[in-house]
Amino acid sequence: MNPFRPVRRQQALLSFDGLTFQRWQDPRIIVWWSISFPGFGHFLLHQFIRGFILSAWEVGINTAAHINEAMVYSLSGRFELAASVLEKKWVFAYAIVYLFAIWDSYVKAVDANKQYHLAKLEGAKFASSVMKPLYITALGQKRPVAAMLCSMFFPGLGQLYNNRICLGFYGVFWWFVYLTMSHSHESVLLLILGRISEAKEVLNPQWLLFMPSVIGGAMYDAYMTAGDHNRLFRLEQKQFLEERYPQFPLRLIGGGREPC
Repeated sequence: MNPFRPVRRQQALLSFDGLTFQRWQDPRIIVWWSISFPGFGHFLLHQFIRGFILSAWEVGINTAAHINEAMVYSLSGRFELAASVLEKKWVFAYAIVYLFAIWDSYVKAVDANKQYHLAKLEGAKFASSVMKPLYITALGQKRPVAAMLCSMFFPGLGQLYNNRICLGFYGVFWWFVYLTMSHSHESVLLLILGRISEAKEVLNPQWLLFMPSVIGGAMYDAYMTAGDHNRLFRLEQKQFLEERYPQFPLRLIGGGREPC
C-alpha cells in the first residue's frame, strides 16, 4: 500500500467513544435484533444515531399505543381486553416505523459487509491508541465472556467495559427506566419474601416486556464487540510487526470461518 495515498476505507477508528470498526455480520441476525427491538440492529452496525432514535421511538410509541400490554393480554387469551387497551391512533405509525427499521437494518447490513471486504482488501493501517487531555483510548485484549456477564447483570456495563461510552450510559439510563416503570425490582423483593400474589400485582406488563429484548441485545453486542476488539488488536500487531520486521514471515491471525 502506498503510504502517501489517502485511505479510501478505514477498518477501524479510535475516538472518545471507543473503537468504531468495520465487521462482517449475517444480515439475518441483524434483522432478528431489529425485530426484537427496533434500533438494536443499527447499534450492531455502529449506526448509533439511527439506533438511538429508533430505540427511543420504540419505547415512546409502544408505550403510547400500549403495544406490549396488548401482547401480554393476547398471549394469556384475553383478546377483548387486549383490543380495549390499544390506542389505535398510534398503532399505524408504530407499525410503519417498525417495518422500516427492519428493512433499513437489512439494507445497511448488506452494504456494511461490502464495505468491510473492500476495507480489508485495502488494508489501511489504523491507530492503536489515542491520547487527549480528557481521555485515553487504546486497543487491547478484551474478555468476551466478562463483557457479556457485565451486560447480563446490568445492560450497558458490558458496553462500558468495551469503552463504548455513549452506548453504555444510554443503556444504563434506560435500564433504570425499565426497572422503575416495570416495578420488577419490587416484585423480586416481594417474591423473595414469599408474597407471590403481591409480586404479580405490582408488575407493569407494558414496561416489563421491554426487558428481555434489552438484556439479550446488550449481552450479544457486548460479547461480539469484545471479540472484535481482540481481532483488531491482533491485526494491528500483525501490521506493525510486518512493517518493522519485513524479513520474517508472520502468521499471527488464525483462519476463521468468515464468509467470502
